Amino acid sequence: MKNTNQNNEKCCSRWAHRCAWLLACATFPLIWVGGLVTTTDAGMAFRDWITSDGYLMPLYPWLSSAGDKFVEHGHRLLGMSTGILAIALLAVTWQTESRRWVRLFSVAILVGVILQGVLGGMRVMLDERTLALVHGCTGPLFFAMCVAMVVFTSRWWQNTPVLTNSRAGIKLFRLAIVCTCLAYAQLVVGAVVRHSPHMLSSISPAVFQLAVYFHLFLALMIVAHVLLLLARCLHSRLQVAGGLTLLSLVGIQVLLGMSTWLVKYGMPAWATAWFGELPFVNREADFLQASIITSHVAVGSLILVTALALALRLGRQVGAAGLTLSTSSKSTPTRMVEVLL
Repeated sequence: MKNTNQNNEKCCSRWAHRCAWLLACATFPLIWVGGLVTTTDAGMAFRDWITSDGYLMPLYPWLSSAGDKFVEHGHRLLGMSTGILAIALLAVTWQTESRRWVRLFSVAILVGVILQGVLGGMRVMLDERTLALVHGCTGPLFFAMCVAMVVFTSRWWQNTPVLTNSRAGIKLFRLAIVCTCLAYAQLVVGAVVRHSPHMLSSISPAVFQLAVYFHLFLALMIVAHVLLLLARCLHSRLQVAGGLTLLSLVGIQVLLGMSTWLVKYGMPAWATAWFGELPFVNREADFLQASIITSHVAVGSLILVTALALALRLGRQVGAAGLTLSTSSKSTPTRMVEVLL
């Protein structure tokens, strides 16, 4: 009995879970400030990388800087801090975690943050807006990896009970996966909406218009699927809190989306005829308006990781059916993929 408890302690290390939480919490402000860099067009505040105006990143006089350089270097410092935390997570996980796939996932997280940093550096060195778009799309993926690590290292993941009605659970799991994919697709299309007006191409206006329409379509799809997901969660009494959280975030995101359009592009002609010119539209350079636009980007990432966490937890319950919790059995992620297919 004592050996079993020790194995459980080894399998689900508290320190690995704490490090994963710390990394996820550090990544969210990195996403937010990255969005602010795009909103304020501060991505090219420095022409060099890995240095900032010739200074090593920790040595740059950041607090005495202002404007674009303050925003961009703050983003760089957050990225560097996230990389250090990813190294710490890797070290703790390999020291305390017995599940091989979790240890390998910690390696993937470190590789992910390195690639994301290199991608950001290439965007500066090449002054390429397309790389900025890609950088903005891969950032939420890294955030999702960090949140997945939080779920994988939790005690709940190891000790969750087996579903009594696995058929309903499988349907719910698949719906959560669809919501997660829709959320990420929406982030990608949103990145195209943000970056395409700045691209020097003859097709940029057409790309922007198409992306806006698709962005609205995906928004409707997400609202419908999340409502259906919550209804099924309530019916099956599975992950109700997660479903409510996801719907709340989607509601906030819809309001932020409408506010973002108003402050960045103004009101439609018919609305202007009714209400007249309003003083708070077309003013994205103001701090309050820039915060609204950036919050819209950040909440989109929160929707993605919340949907992912919900899907993983449902998948764990489905994947637990007929399996033992020993580390020698087939890994739960493998089982989850089998269930999904």
